[in-house]
Amino acid sequence: MKKIILLIAFGVMLVFVSVALAAPVTDTIQAPTGYFVPTDAQKYDDPYYRWYGEDWGWTHNAIGGTITSASLNISAFDVDYDYGERDEIFVWDSDLSSWSSLGYLTGVNDTWSYATFTLGSDFFDEIAAGLQVSMVIDTTAAGWAVTLAKSVLSVDGGVLPDPNPNPVPEPCTMILFGTGIAGAAGFLRKRSKKS
Repeated sequence: MKKIILLIAFGVMLVFVSVALAAPVTDTIQAPTGYFVPTDAQKYDDPYYRWYGEDWGWTHNAIGGTITSASLNISAFDVDYDYGERDEIFVWDSDLSSWSSLGYLTGVNDTWSYATFTLGSDFFDEIAAGLQVSMVIDTTAAGWAVTLAKSVLSVDGGVLPDPNPNPVPEPCTMILFGTGIAGAAGFLRKRSKKS
């Protein structure tokens, strides 16, 4: 009976250790890198609003450590998937020495939103080396265009930023920022009076 309890305790301990080693990480690629649009006002501007034949790619930063789950999240504008637009996303697979399709961007007309692609354990070595991503715009050559704001690699539950390019801070964020500045100013003023 003691051996069974010890084995169970050891198993529980291993689970906790493996979970503790897998820390949430978020790697975001956005403007001024590549053709990611820097502001919402430029979403229809050249070279950000891209058409058939204007394909491109980018590379995420290498993420080390233990990885238990990962997803690639691409923020796109004006994806008309329900009407036939097909913008295909690929990642480099070093084991196969070729590009592997993850699928197509999904979204809603004239809206910023994330298309999420789950990355299996077969891509964890690519994430550790720096995940290479490429996009083929309008695979059907039907006259569709798309703008990207950011590509976010979320590892072990890393939090996604706002899908909009250069989002306007929320009122709560501004209040907290203002409070922090006021507190720092008060601290410095009090400190200068003591000197």
